[in-house]
Amino acid sequence: MLLFRKTLTPRLSFWATAFTSPVYRFLSAPTLHETPPPASQFAVQYLIESCGLPSDKAIRASRYISHIKFPEKPDAVLQFMKQAGITEPHIRAAACQDPRFLNYHVEKCLKPRISELKEIGFSPSEISLLISICPNAFCYTKLKQKVKFWMGTFGSVEKLLCAFKRGNYLLGVNLDNVVIPNITFLQEQCGLSTCQISQLIKSSPRLIASKPEALKMYVGRTKELGISHPSNTFVYALTVIGGLNQSIVHARLCHLKSLGLSHEEVSLLITKCPKVLQLTEKIISQKMEFLLKQAGCGNIDVIRNPFMLTSSLEKRLIPRSLVRKLLKSRGNPAANNAFASFMVLNEKRFLKKYVLPYEGTLPGLQQAYIDACAGKTAATE
Repeated sequence: MLLFRKTLTPRLSFWATAFTSPVYRFLSAPTLHETPPPASQFAVQYLIESCGLPSDKAIRASRYISHIKFPEKPDAVLQFMKQAGITEPHIRAAACQDPRFLNYHVEKCLKPRISELKEIGFSPSEISLLISICPNAFCYTKLKQKVKFWMGTFGSVEKLLCAFKRGNYLLGVNLDNVVIPNITFLQEQCGLSTCQISQLIKSSPRLIASKPEALKMYVGRTKELGISHPSNTFVYALTVIGGLNQSIVHARLCHLKSLGLSHEEVSLLITKCPKVLQLTEKIISQKMEFLLKQAGCGNIDVIRNPFMLTSSLEKRLIPRSLVRKLLKSRGNPAANNAFASFMVLNEKRFLKKYVLPYEGTLPGLQQAYIDACAGKTAATE
């Protein structure tokens, strides 16, 4: 028993120290992706009355700020932000996005960050928008450096804010270890231009925020599809591949082959339209069946015009096929055009070429098309 006590005492002392250490408290602190503590009624009421949040959003947001000192701390934050020209709608949006900004220190955190943004050309309205998009950015000590870097990438504050709307985590990504190595790799190894890289970041910000090893893997998978770089198709294909699991890509390639396409035909199809890989096997089957059996297309027509597979079956393929069939029933020579020619036109040009000119000889054609687009007609009959 004495031996047990001698060994137990230092262990208890160790764990007592460990569970009260700053490191443990940091690692165990809840994030917005973890289950938060119960809502504080005072915090809920504060968010409703002072920030203008609806009750449901206030309840959800309050769980992350129930520990802060009310009302002194958030009052100081709100007062400063209003004085700095931050509008109430943007403050409300920021509180919904990440209410923890209400706990930021005005003098040590908010004030210097807003001053830095003004120094590099941000207007009060642009600062308001940035706060609403990414309120946690104002706790970054290197905010000015990061914003200047991204401004150089996108070319203007307006474009930068648009990009942040798609990926508000970009400001939190490490520039030296992640972003810059990724951009260097895309430039030197893939031959992408600054414009193409900007487009890539806008389309899929998570790619540039991926670990360099992961980005290289995505590039390798894209090259395996036979898509050459530095084409714009390669850039688009990379955004597609970066958002899909490799097993899903493999399954969809195999599915296309099971529908009667050869390996070469599948490669050509994907090379021309990588977006096809984002379609589920069920949707691919439905559209292929319609195109081959209802629209009179062959495999070669689909391969040459893969955009038909990415078009809506209910709102585009079926309604335009109906127009073609109705024209054909009256012996109209326009019906002899390939189905792809019906599909390639935008809505205005399609109506002008295939619908409006024949309203006189085929009354009700336009209404039949409108009804088919709305799903009111058995368009394939």
